[in-house]
Amino acid sequence: RHARNWKKIDRFVEAMKGLEERVVDVQHNNNVDGAIHGNDRVELADEDCYNGDHDKIDNGAGASQSKRASSGLPIPRSYDVVGDVAILNSLPEGDKDTQRKVGEWIMSRNKAMKICVARTNALSTAHRSPGASGLVQLAGPPRNPVITSHYEYGVKCVVDLQHTFFSPRMAPERLRLSQSVARGERVLVVFAGVGMEALQIAARTEAKEVLAIERNEVAAECLRRARRMLERNKTATCPGGGKGAVERLSIIEGDALDILPTLEKSSFDRIVAPRPKEGTLDGDQGTGDAGKDFLMAMLPLLKMKGEVHWYDFAADHELPNCDRTRETVQSVCQSLGLEMEVIHVAKVGSIAKRQFRVCMDFRIMRGLNVESSN
Repeated sequence: RHARNWKKIDRFVEAMKGLEERVVDVQHNNNVDGAIHGNDRVELADEDCYNGDHDKIDNGAGASQSKRASSGLPIPRSYDVVGDVAILNSLPEGDKDTQRKVGEWIMSRNKAMKICVARTNALSTAHRSPGASGLVQLAGPPRNPVITSHYEYGVKCVVDLQHTFFSPRMAPERLRLSQSVARGERVLVVFAGVGMEALQIAARTEAKEVLAIERNEVAAECLRRARRMLERNKTATCPGGGKGAVERLSIIEGDALDILPTLEKSSFDRIVAPRPKEGTLDGDQGTGDAGKDFLMAMLPLLKMKGEVHWYDFAADHELPNCDRTRETVQSVCQSLGLEMEVIHVAKVGSIAKRQFRVCMDFRIMRGLNVESSN
């Protein structure tokens, strides 16, 4: 039986390779738990292959490349897809009519895309969002504000693309986080944004409680809407299904530095901190404190042997060890009288040329002050 199943898979793979063109249904392809999530980044590539990298989907081959060239339009090589919205990183060259045709060409590649927009500025606001004037709609029915619902492994979130930050390319990382959560854990999600990390953990794990903290009022409202929709989610695998997930998920709107000191000490088993980049304050040339204030406020809330998923930003020359990030975390732990153990360090996404988002998973082993007193 095992051999027969592998032969079926081989035949399916050969059949897929023989297709002249592949179109990924970004709205429905990942409603089923564990399906390949097509709603992240689409590349009109030179080779007809899906390379296994969940951050990119090579959509069509030389056929797509030739169609792109024959269109006579400045079609970008890649774009992001969030829900039913195609997002270009910059405005295409040409006048408004040319830009409209580019948007229509991209939408024609997949009927699930209802509108096409382009960013006109960098994500430089306090909330790392384009802002009200930061997106220009190229094609599709007028939509303002630009709000959509986005599926990821069967869980839906609500995204205001103008006033919140959301990266569909982080989907595999969010799946990894949810798979790390053990039964009965109390999980704190700081910098929750629109809440996909918190929603995934609540819907897919047996966590006892999930607490999400978010400062951006628009993102917090998106999370509250997604929480209401989660109750009707029939694909949730946690105890009690969607209703059980909603009961375990709590949301606090406000600044993390104000809220964290009010929470009970040593009460959480796991902390997820997808910290947003603070412009020039972060990275290898950053002038900021690399998030030390947040670490100082978070770590006292963690139980002994509790784990933290801490996100930082590094240049290519700092990979794979990320010594600067390690030193930052170690210095905070020492100042709090804690000993830590690094579990995992890896890049989880690209933010600019030769600049990456990295995640360091570490565990609090014991308090040094307690150990010395014994």
